[in-house]
Amino acid sequence: MKNTAQSVDLLISHSQIQFRSRPFDETSSQWGKINLEQGAIIHSDYVVFDPLPEDAFGANVHLKLEDSFNLDPTAQRCIVIPFHITDPSHVEIASAAEKFKVELDLEKRDYALYFEVCEGEEIFYKITLVPSDSRVPARYLLDDPWGGEKDKVLLEGFH
Repeated sequence: MKNTAQSVDLLISHSQIQFRSRPFDETSSQWGKINLEQGAIIHSDYVVFDPLPEDAFGANVHLKLEDSFNLDPTAQRCIVIPFHITDPSHVEIASAAEKFKVELDLEKRDYALYFEVCEGEEIFYKITLVPSDSRVPARYLLDDPWGGEKDKVLLEGFH
């Protein structure tokens, strides 16, 4: 039985949710002006997303490994990025306050990583990984209240 889903209650602070396939790296976590505007710092195996609310708070982050992506009907923001798993045994979901080992059955390969900010009774997040043979362009998948424009391409690296 493959492990394809995991949920963590993450204490989110310093406006960041990190998903990484290598150890914490201060340099890869630096926000430039464009990174702040687009709500993400994107590296091939290390990404930092802006959770959007400013305060420190606990939120559920639902991690999934799937064959295809289905947008959550409550999603307020959705971004897709290319993501490479360099070491499946060292994948973490983290904030400035804490980190959790990702227990999904990932392989050393490329994925399309979908990040959703969803609103139900409280805000929650979804990260869905879909195996990908080609590199997906980093982009918004819907218009959102924070300036995201559907199909607008996101810059990778520090900007």
